[in-house]
Amino acid sequence: MAYVAPDKATFLASFPAFAGLADAPYLLWSGQAVLVTGARETELGAQIDVATMLLTAHYLTQQGLGSGAEAEAYAGGMSGYSEVRSASLSLKRADGADMSGYRSTSYGQRFFDIMAPIVTGPRVTGTGTVPFYPQGVPWAY
Repeated sequence: MAYVAPDKATFLASFPAFAGLADAPYLLWSGQAVLVTGARETELGAQIDVATMLLTAHYLTQQGLGSGAEAEAYAGGMSGYSEVRSASLSLKRADGADMSGYRSTSYGQRFFDIMAPIVTGPRVTGTGTVPFYPQGVPWAY
């Protein structure tokens, strides 16, 4: 049987910053979260509901939904800044490595902390070179 995300009432009880959330965005983004967490249902075990709700909150925040400062920053287009001052206008952009992917919201960071032990493994990177085989004969070298 396929994993199903917690219902909206359970989500709102756990994440009150989304109290005014309509049904449609919750259904959309919780469904997207299930695509990620449902594939790891066995590994997540009892943490699957928390992981799914954290990822849903992460997605909703990135859409500028919710009442927290992070959601307001996304809604106002200021999510890429770590510091904003209005008196003498001092903007400081956050380090790209720290503010990308799941690390761009506090919900995503907590989701990442749950998932990290599950999905760790060797990293494979490209070398930046492509072997050249004249006339498609790789064994000639």
